[in-house]
Amino acid sequence: MAKATAANKKSAAKPGKVDKPEKKSKKVEAVAEKPVKAREFTERSHGQTPVTLHHRKLTKAEIDEFRELLLDRRRQLRGDVEEMEKEAFSDETKTLSMNHIADSSSEQYEQDFTLQQIENESEELREINRALDKIDQGTYGVCEATGEYISVERLRAMPYTRITMAARERFERDGGGHEYGVRPEPRV
Repeated sequence: MAKATAANKKSAAKPGKVDKPEKKSKKVEAVAEKPVKAREFTERSHGQTPVTLHHRKLTKAEIDEFRELLLDRRRQLRGDVEEMEKEAFSDETKTLSMNHIADSSSEQYEQDFTLQQIENESEELREINRALDKIDQGTYGVCEATGEYISVERLRAMPYTRITMAARERFERDGGGHEYGVRPEPRV
């Protein structure tokens, strides 16, 4: 019995297959908590007038600036959506014009257009709220698809963006990205 115990001690003391799964699971947890590839770099944008894009960690002042931009835009959109909902569902729009079929069609088109605007702005509100949550969690400015920093310039243009331009272009080219808000362009 003493020999068996000594053998067990030797196998337990050796780093073997038993220890490796624990190490791997710790690595997987660490990757989920931290950005995978968050690194600072610059690149040139594509297009007629390329600019330098700075992919880097945001300063506290920049994060506060983006929070204020997002909060201002959210207040604006909430007011717009409320006004459009009042207009779309008012008593005037419930009864379409009975005078002429063209009047009726025009009013129906206007109501459909307003409802589409409400949907678009509601989607933007959801993205803004998601960005504000990411600021609170400390993950704002990190691409959800690649784990790299989103360029400061892209965040200034669209502060609620969730992915880098490179990731967006890849999704548009290869498909996918629906979970990040990338939708295929309708073909006419």
